[in-house]
Amino acid sequence: MVRSMTGFAHTTFILTASSGERSSVSLQIKSLNSRFFEATIKLPPHLLHLETGLVKQYKTAFKRGHIYCSLYINNPNIFEGTIAPAFTIIDGYVQSIQNIKERYNLSETIKLDTILQLPNIFSKEEPTIGTTILDTIQHEITLLIQKVITDQEQEGKTIADDLSHRITIIKKEMSLITERAHIFVEECKQKVHATLQEIGADENLLANAQKNSLYTLLDKIDIHEEIARFTGHLENFIQILSSSDSEKGKRLDFTLQELGREINTITAKCSDQSISSHAINVKVEIEKMREQIQNVV
Repeated sequence: MVRSMTGFAHTTFILTASSGERSSVSLQIKSLNSRFFEATIKLPPHLLHLETGLVKQYKTAFKRGHIYCSLYINNPNIFEGTIAPAFTIIDGYVQSIQNIKERYNLSETIKLDTILQLPNIFSKEEPTIGTTILDTIQHEITLLIQKVITDQEQEGKTIADDLSHRITIIKKEMSLITERAHIFVEECKQKVHATLQEIGADENLLANAQKNSLYTLLDKIDIHEEIARFTGHLENFIQILSSSDSEKGKRLDFTLQELGREINTITAKCSDQSISSHAINVKVEIEKMREQIQNVV
């Protein structure tokens, strides 16, 4: 199973406070590809304490990618505490006014509208968010995470199908390279033997070191070892791709790097035009696969 790092889901639901106040809530989670796990979470002020727990939950669920989560509450008043007179402050104001009246022998009475104009005479209690509200929010987040994962899996299937198609192309190109490599090495051997036979009558014309150099040249153009390693890496790539592990993007990427190194060596060692042409086709498919792998968890 292949999971993409790209996914999106959105939902709306209703919260009801203990006071009976209701509010519509909009929640969305979006995931994009990233080398590591990142999370950007936007919450109302009264729910900021949930952020740390959500980051841990998202990391467990998504493993890699940049996760964007936003929770918007249409009626934030459901989190507002009750307003009450700040009697201690009011008592201080009244006593101070009385002191002023006595000191300066004033007779005016203290009126309510005068007190109401004084600063900080009311206090707002910190709201206590009930467990029902928190449980509802957590339940909706859990459901939405699963929807995002389902979206990731659907896109991951498309990626896996594309990778399988490119693997088929690579196998065909490598088969042609292998076939041509046998022929190319044999042709080079025949040329070397023909050269040795032409000048073999006079041992002085060709020193042993020069003969060894010709045979060493044959070894250098032989790419069968690189083909075998490439085939092994490709089989490993297929096994990782079909494994049940949900986190495989980095291993696939490293295996593609090994495939790239081997095909580059094949191109460098062998100057045959036909082999070079097929090797270029393999490189193109590897690069296309690399683009896809960048979006795999």
